[in-house]
Amino acid sequence: MSKIRKLIGFALALAFAMAMLPAMAFADTSYYDLYVNGERFTSDNLAIECGEGTATYDPATQTLTLDNASITNALGSGGIYSGLTSDLNIVLQGENRITFDDNMGVMATGNIELSGSGSLTIDVAGETKDGISAAGNVSVHGTTLNINAPGGIGIASDGSVFVDNAKLTSHALYAGVDAVNLTIKNSSVVDISAMENNCNAAFISSRGGAPGGNLSISNSNVVAKSLFPGLFASGNLTVDGGSVQSSSTVNSALWARGDLTIKGGAKVMLDGAYPAGCVGDFTVYAAEVDAKSTNTGNIPALSDSPVINDDFELTHAVAVDSEGTTIDLIEHDGVEQAKGFLHLYKNIHFITGEKSVTYSFPFTKVVKKGGDIAPGKQEFELEIFNVGVGQIEDYADVTVTASVATNGVGEYEGLLTIKGPKSQVRDITCEGFCVREKNTGVANWTYSDAVYQIFCHEYEITTDAQSATQSSCEIFPVKLVETDNGAFYEKSQDTPVASMIFENVYTEKAAPAEGDKPDTDKKPAATTKPAGKKKTTAGKIPNTGDSSAPAMECAALLAIAGVLAVGLSIKKLHGGRSAR
Repeated sequence: MSKIRKLIGFALALAFAMAMLPAMAFADTSYYDLYVNGERFTSDNLAIECGEGTATYDPATQTLTLDNASITNALGSGGIYSGLTSDLNIVLQGENRITFDDNMGVMATGNIELSGSGSLTIDVAGETKDGISAAGNVSVHGTTLNINAPGGIGIASDGSVFVDNAKLTSHALYAGVDAVNLTIKNSSVVDISAMENNCNAAFISSRGGAPGGNLSISNSNVVAKSLFPGLFASGNLTVDGGSVQSSSTVNSALWARGDLTIKGGAKVMLDGAYPAGCVGDFTVYAAEVDAKSTNTGNIPALSDSPVINDDFELTHAVAVDSEGTTIDLIEHDGVEQAKGFLHLYKNIHFITGEKSVTYSFPFTKVVKKGGDIAPGKQEFELEIFNVGVGQIEDYADVTVTASVATNGVGEYEGLLTIKGPKSQVRDITCEGFCVREKNTGVANWTYSDAVYQIFCHEYEITTDAQSATQSSCEIFPVKLVETDNGAFYEKSQDTPVASMIFENVYTEKAAPAEGDKPDTDKKPAATTKPAGKKKTTAGKIPNTGDSSAPAMECAALLAIAGVLAVGLSIKKLHGGRSAR
């Protein structure tokens, strides 16, 4: 009975092992939810031929590398389809293409990032067929992406689109870019367009109640063309540096339902049939704006006059009215009036630049005489250090002057002046800065070791319904204090002073008069020498002029005599011992 049980047990184990063999063999192959050119990547197939090029996949990093790939086949939707739960990184090497008559270019259920030294051209036709369609974000970083989607959208994202130091061309029917947010930065070059009525080259809008709708362009060159606003943002639209050309054939060239901000010296060119602008605040910092209305009626180029930030000023404003007359608004109306007229003309070209401000702080130079000779003409200079942001050497556009010329003993008044762009001067002074005297090392002068710290405060004042920014400053003497974290300057008193004081002393001594000099050429007269015996020439000590020399001579002779006496005594003792 026990043998039967053993046989049954062995048979069951064998059957179980045999049953497990197919499952184990199946488990050895991993299938990835990533398809390229009609094929699926597996652990046994990590390289797919794409024309004369290849597509390879690294599952460890979820990186798809296209190397001169030509993708013309699809299994379902998209020449590249990703159902991966995490990001898909597409690295481009060489020239890559995705071409379809009736299909998508790239589809992903998550985020997509394209990078690499190569390029990708997506040319897809067919109704509602998009170049790239992603449920997550789409990032184009340091590479070249060209999309032509005449029946759909160039890049359609349910998340945000980022273009960073990249070249992007996206021409489509409904939108070049349709996303929740769009960020273009870091010297990117972007050319986008849409051909359908009521559509935008860039349609940026929040979805499902989530925050979004923001469009940001910084230090990049963007061209946007469409029938409706070339650039549309349901939130805020910001242009910071670089250049933007936005146009519309039947509507506003550019529009934001939130705020519109132009700064960083950006050059913005607008061309539309209706005024460009925003629902929120239209604010301009440093910028150049050239806006034109193509409407045959008397329709202005801007919907409202922009508010120029307090740190900036209008430097150029030339308008063209409905009759084609050119008007220099600053020359005709003055700067302040012209700022309120920028939205009244069919063509307005204006430039703003940062204001220059000057801060001045008094100081007193005290000159004292510390030697025999009165001080003459001398120039002293102060320097600033420990500024609010960075180092003073960082501010090439800021000029610091603080010198005073003195002529003799007395007190001399001077001014420390800081002049430059308002924002830069604010950065220097915002957290306080220190002042000391430069030690130029001129002979016979002692330099002041006094150090002061100056704090500046800005505040708003309102008069006649207008507000302006004013500043006040406080000056405190400070001293260097050693702490566990290093040496720092701290106030030596809590009460500010009206002026900085630096004291210098001139210490040159007068040369002795001719009669006051000791006569070292004459020897003492013979009568001044003490009497003494003459020595033979051989034992004579040179006369140094010292009256104590004879005594020294006697001492020397006595010492010699003592040495001789000791020597004789030793000789006698030595002779007695040897006789024994």
